[in-house]
Amino acid sequence: MNAPDDSPPQKKLSGQTIVLLEDDDLVRRATERLLRRFGAEVVAGASSRKVLEDLAPATLPSFVIADYWLNREEDGIAAALAIRETLGAPIKSLILTGDTSEAVQARIASLGFQLLRKPVKLEDFLIAIGMEH
Repeated sequence: MNAPDDSPPQKKLSGQTIVLLEDDDLVRRATERLLRRFGAEVVAGASSRKVLEDLAPATLPSFVIADYWLNREEDGIAAALAIRETLGAPIKSLILTGDTSEAVQARIASLGFQLLRKPVKLEDFLIAIGMEH
């Protein structure tokens, strides 16, 4: 996901901590750069365990953004749920996936998570995290 132009973005995510769960290093770094460019503090990793280790004490994220297919131990839904449970808060969550099955869509919807299908358009991503209307 690239920013639409080279002009400096407004810091619309300033003061917000976003958890980013992605197992692909290149995608994770690119998404992390994008979120930081908009002013977010980002805690990123390939598992809920890693992110929870790196999250500053008493920090409650504004959002969890997770790839559906993370690793063999947990998918993005399980990781987002683990973070919610550990922190004891209903943190907004966005699941990114290329999986088009109705079962995955229903599971995501039943938990009240947002869903974006890959490939993700920048505009759709920004709308999903509340940056655009």
